[in-house]
Amino acid sequence: MERIAKLIKFPVDLVIRIEEYKEQHNIQTFAGAVYELIRKGLDKQ
Repeated sequence: MERIAKLIKFPVDLVIRIEEYKEQHNIQTFAGAVYELIRKGLDKQ
């Protein structure tokens, strides 16, 4: 899969919630957790 680099700054509270999600779902990387959460959100549209 081709990837495009994007720089994004997250609010601290959101980073904490993403890190918690990552740990609860045994996701290896922060980026992986972000990808999954974005996909889930987009699928609900």
